[in-house]
Amino acid sequence: MAKDDEIRAGAVILKDLALFNKAAIFFEEQIDPAIRMAITECVTAWIEEHGWKGEPDVSDDFIDMWLNPASWEENEDEPLAKFKFGYRANVETTSYQIADLFGVGQSDFGFRFEAEHGKLQGKTAWNTYAKTLGDRVQQLHALGWLHEGKGVFFRPATLPASLLVTAWENEDWTETLVPLKQALEALVAAQSVFDTILNEAKPTKE
Repeated sequence: MAKDDEIRAGAVILKDLALFNKAAIFFEEQIDPAIRMAITECVTAWIEEHGWKGEPDVSDDFIDMWLNPASWEENEDEPLAKFKFGYRANVETTSYQIADLFGVGQSDFGFRFEAEHGKLQGKTAWNTYAKTLGDRVQQLHALGWLHEGKGVFFRPATLPASLLVTAWENEDWTETLVPLKQALEALVAAQSVFDTILNEAKPTKE
């Protein structure tokens, strides 16, 4: 933030510090939990509908969320890979997570494909294999995925801040969460490519 912007922002806050304090408390105690609950319920329902596995609870932190197709789990063990919800790589933020999620903060969130190296011959073997993913990278790029290197892929999932007021007033988050559902469906759309990546990286069974 530029110096002039900092001065103006500080002036706005200090002109009515009591109101700012009440607003900050209300946001943290009422608005933020309500949005987190709506997201948790949305992702929980999606996981159940699609028969996937995962952790949809974001009541404490959005980065707690992860999910994967049931087919990526062998013998009810750890999955070969997970789609983890997290920040865009190499972008620092001190914003509220809600602000980042709704595109008005300093960073943004999305789903990140990360292989479980221990299930795939180890990190060194995976990194070597990841160098051969040229065609897969292009396929995933066409589906909206960004290759962050070493076989890690990220797909942004930004929600519309313009719908927040209506959602809050009507206590209905359905429309606001449409982009999140679209991002979840994008995982399904890309699953076959990731299936191929994982199958080609799996140890050869003797």
